[in-house]
Amino acid sequence: MQDRWGDWVRTVAALVAFAAAGLLTAGLIGAAAHTKALEADLAEIRDVRYGLLDADNWVAQITGILDRRIEAFELTEENRPVIKRNVERVLDRLIVEIEALQRRQNRAGDSWVERVQGALRQGVQDLVIDFEDLRAKVPIYAERVLEELSSPEAKADLRAQLRAAVADLAADTFAQTDRRALETALARHGCDEPNACAAALAAEIAAAKRGLAERAVAVIALVSLLFALILVRSGGLGRLPMLLLTLATLVLLAGGVLTPMISIEAGIEELRLQLLGEPVIFRDQVIYFQSKSVIDVVRVLAETGKADMLLVAGLIALFSVAFPAAKVTASFAYFHDWRGLRGSGLVRFFALKSGKWSMADVMVVAMFMAFVGFRGLVASQLGSLGAAGPSVEVLTTNGTGLEVGFYLFLAFCLASLVLSAALDARLHEGHLT
Repeated sequence: MQDRWGDWVRTVAALVAFAAAGLLTAGLIGAAAHTKALEADLAEIRDVRYGLLDADNWVAQITGILDRRIEAFELTEENRPVIKRNVERVLDRLIVEIEALQRRQNRAGDSWVERVQGALRQGVQDLVIDFEDLRAKVPIYAERVLEELSSPEAKADLRAQLRAAVADLAADTFAQTDRRALETALARHGCDEPNACAAALAAEIAAAKRGLAERAVAVIALVSLLFALILVRSGGLGRLPMLLLTLATLVLLAGGVLTPMISIEAGIEELRLQLLGEPVIFRDQVIYFQSKSVIDVVRVLAETGKADMLLVAGLIALFSVAFPAAKVTASFAYFHDWRGLRGSGLVRFFALKSGKWSMADVMVVAMFMAFVGFRGLVASQLGSLGAAGPSVEVLTTNGTGLEVGFYLFLAFCLASLVLSAALDARLHEGHLT
């Protein structure tokens, strides 16, 4: 009686653990999809196209530096002689060029009439304009120019001219950046300013990821509890306990393939260079970002429509989803002869011989190695970017990491191994029911 009561209590507890694990996994899949969408929007807002590669940002920073330099410009006892000499040199050169130009124009002409007229004009100009006298007065003119340069009106005009020149240069050099994707992402979150929106999204994503991790740990803990409650009992596995073990294992598989397994992010935390003694700074620039689940990868490959990509998509779906799920469900059908399926060759194959074909554990190792490889590759490339040169300071970020999907898939592999070992033990003991 006590053993039967204990079995009943364990079965009820296992049912509760399975129900809780299933509900948590369903919520986890939805929350992971929402978090992935937030990460995609954040990556779009911080994309390098709208920062380091956007001519408008360069124009804004450079014109700001020029504005400040012009506004801060003052004639002092130290810089006045140098500036005056430069202005005198420019004015003197200008007078010489004007005189030479006039003489060339007056000498030009094909007929003797035009040449005579030119000589007469030159004579009049020599009488009216004394270029040597003008050159002698260059210091006076230079002094007047310096006085004008110090006036607020002259500074405003100079700023406007430099701004226009920088903007024209950028327009001729760079293509206009298409900001429609950025504007869509900002509108989706009700934001007007990218930096504020990015900060809010980053905080929301950090909180969401903590929640995902907590849910994943809870799911794995509940499934572990379910296995412990059922497998500690002696004798044969009843149909209901075996069904719970099978479904709990499939819950882990669903969580593993429907949530992101790995995220790859390469970015520039800060790029700083000096221009006219002031820093030009770009922060939080995302160069590349992807976060995909197994199903996402299959869908993306299939959407290409190319034969080789379709083949890869089919193989991934076959060996990471179809075979593992078929093996677990076939094991239940075989060991309990559900609807007389023990005699089916297909069921016998998946239950007894498909272990080397499903290769779920191999995929876990492959995912981990891919993570190590991607992380090393991204770190290497960003390291070379950070060593760009002594005049440029670059701080890079490598956000490559394993996501909850990897750990759920790993838990599925372990659960399926434990389930297979338990069923093999019951089979050899003759406890099939």
